[in-house]
Amino acid sequence: MAETEGYVVLAFDDARYLDLAVNLALSVRRAEARPISVVVGGGITVPGPLRSLFDQVIAAPADDTLRGAMNKLALGTLSPYHRTLYLDSDCLLFSPRIDFFWRKYRGRGFVVEGHRQTEGAVFACSLGEKDAATLCRLLNIPFLSVFNAGAIYFERGPESDRVFAATRALYDGPHRDAISYGYKHAGEYADEPFFGAALGQLGIAPDEPPATQRLQVTTPNITDAVMDIDLGDLRVVKHPPGGKPRVWGGVVAHFCGLAPMDRYFALADKLRTEASLPAMDRSQFNPVVLTAQHREGHEP
Repeated sequence: MAETEGYVVLAFDDARYLDLAVNLALSVRRAEARPISVVVGGGITVPGPLRSLFDQVIAAPADDTLRGAMNKLALGTLSPYHRTLYLDSDCLLFSPRIDFFWRKYRGRGFVVEGHRQTEGAVFACSLGEKDAATLCRLLNIPFLSVFNAGAIYFERGPESDRVFAATRALYDGPHRDAISYGYKHAGEYADEPFFGAALGQLGIAPDEPPATQRLQVTTPNITDAVMDIDLGDLRVVKHPPGGKPRVWGGVVAHFCGLAPMDRYFALADKLRTEASLPAMDRSQFNPVVLTAQHREGHEP
């Protein structure tokens, strides 16, 4: 393992992402020994007491063409590790069973969890959505890899290089607004449509594990949940409109938009109390809650 494997989290544009990244780092250090590094954008500084939570604090070169989530395009060059598990800052690691996925993915260039899609609504959230058939025709690709980009595994090498290059080419190309939609900040685009189209272009399908054996479990729209970080137990129930309740289980909880906020902050307070850190100022957090109504049944 040594320093060849590790986690990377981004903190760009808004200091609140650093607060979230701290919680993620605390959960990683609680569960296992692999290092975690934070990549910060301009204007984000890591105070001295928090620097020890990260093995490396990496200052990203200025790039005015990228904003927010689109900074993931630079992960291939920013990560200090040969094998990287990128996690969004609003994720928490629940269990040392994460080692299963490190072993499962070893030797693969680029891995996400999701599904293939050729028609119907895709990449749908409260901020926008796209039509799969339209994108496949526009880009002349056989399918889209539909996934939640809160967890991305990649290894340094030609395959991940191709994925990042193809994704960047789509972002820089003439169809940017047709492929994606405006996201949380001015000038920011949703990243998943670009990655999903690039993966389809390259013929890289996402992993589709059973619902109860996931790496990542997203938390918006849950109707019930067991989230015990002491026992490493992460199970949620989702009940899509017109469908049947279904149980999802995994090792990484992705609190998209911090929903449900009461559960997220309870876990964050626990992690911070154990580390003798002050609780977060909840009044500073009024996140966009992303819904995924069109994704149910194909957990992203």
